[in-house]
Amino acid sequence: MKLYVKLYFNSEGPSPLVIVPKVKKIGFQPVVGQYDFVMDFETPEEYAEIINKLHAALQGSGVLYTIQSRKE
Repeated sequence: MKLYVKLYFNSEGPSPLVIVPKVKKIGFQPVVGQYDFVMDFETPEEYAEIINKLHAALQGSGVLYTIQSRKE
């Protein structure tokens, strides 16, 4: 399965150049299109772990995000 993330930045928060490396460090890969990043996962436990890491990485930054998972 795939987990997609879209980030929403604002001018009062950190630069995307600061945030993108944090998201990539978790294991997300940048993509072009409707979403900004994608990551593969297989189990609900893996999904929960990824979401927790993403939330912790973005917490306090003012960056908003949406997620969507798909079975492909």
